[in-house]
Amino acid sequence: MANWLDRDSVFTYLIDMKVLKVAEAFRIENRTVRYLLYALFGVVVADGLITQFLVTGGHGSEANPFLKAWVGQGWFLVIKVAGAFLATLLLWINYNKRPRAVYTITVVFLIFYTVVVFWNLFVCLLAC
Repeated sequence: MANWLDRDSVFTYLIDMKVLKVAEAFRIENRTVRYLLYALFGVVVADGLITQFLVTGGHGSEANPFLKAWVGQGWFLVIKVAGAFLATLLLWINYNKRPRAVYTITVVFLIFYTVVVFWNLFVCLLAC
């Protein structure tokens, strides 16, 4: 009996059925912008992880008044990751409509969160 459920045949079938095709509105051909959006998501999550570590260890505090109540609880990282995902998704979706604005917003927030992460690491090196 032939194994018709091997990985390659299923993958080929899904591609032929256009199940794995990305909708045209969600495609970003510019590789730089895609990588910037990936980096933005990663830096925001890194900020959350480092902040959680510093606050629970008593070495720092959360500057965001909306998230201050959640730091130290299990929901903080969930909220941080969900917020990063939604923000990145919003930028991703709107890239084809307003590429220059999305690029500018992404770069500005990437710089901001990179500075925040380096500040957190500096505080961690001094306090830990």
